[in-house]
Amino acid sequence: MGKKENEKEEVEIIKMDGSREIFDPNKLRHSLEKAGAGSETIEAVVSKIESEIEDGMTTGTIYKRAYEILERKESTAAARYSLRRALVDLGPTGFPFEEFVGEIFRAKGFDVKVGVMVEGECVEHEVDMLAENETSEISMEIKFHNSQKIRSDLKVALYVKSRFEDILSRQQKDGNGKKKEGWLLTNTKFTKNALDYAECVGLKIVSWSYPEKGNLQDLVEETGLHPLTCLTSLPDKEKTLLVEQGTVLCRDLKNNTKLLEELGFKEEKINKIKDEASKLCTPYSK
Repeated sequence: MGKKENEKEEVEIIKMDGSREIFDPNKLRHSLEKAGAGSETIEAVVSKIESEIEDGMTTGTIYKRAYEILERKESTAAARYSLRRALVDLGPTGFPFEEFVGEIFRAKGFDVKVGVMVEGECVEHEVDMLAENETSEISMEIKFHNSQKIRSDLKVALYVKSRFEDILSRQQKDGNGKKKEGWLLTNTKFTKNALDYAECVGLKIVSWSYPEKGNLQDLVEETGLHPLTCLTSLPDKEKTLLVEQGTVLCRDLKNNTKLLEELGFKEEKINKIKDEASKLCTPYSK
């Protein structure tokens, strides 16, 4: 018995890791909702993608098409929708991403130091970030990848766990009563083995979408500290130049007319960039 006329045929798409899955329009809807798009815009995007979807299409192609439509209709939502790729665009080095993560934790009330040497029980270790507040001390290893396809694997988790054990063993002797934590954070994802190992040994890990609550996307949205690489109004050349100069946040542009003038922008363009940056600086969750 054949399919009913109004039934849609299932289409397989190719994910970043090369695996295949059935295209689910509800996943697309959810990502657009999370970006703050309005219901009419969401249905317009989903309808257009469904009309164009083909077997074997990549998630990257789907994202690009959805982003193009969203940018024309709601630029601020498009900027939020591009967050995952915007974090990759902070490269090619990992330092801007480390600074970005540091700003997130400062916004959450921590005193932060980036790139410091810490004494362990046995040897000294270089730690990407130290974050401290009234109750906690966090030693953090930050893994930046230049492609969403790259995942932090079991070797990384094993290496980081052993280093943190040495550091935490020394810190426990300080006796200041604060909770000592070791975190591993990445801008992409972890392999399944890395996730299983971290859960087994109690290693705190954070990626783009892990854990379910308190992941990297959540941290960005709740603080409103979006990277300037999200901005739809700022050309790529100027994004790269600003990141190379140490400016990584939309927040740093929303009132900085002088900096934008130095980049050669005219008043109308400056106002557009500042307006978009201001909208993205509002803490957001949906």
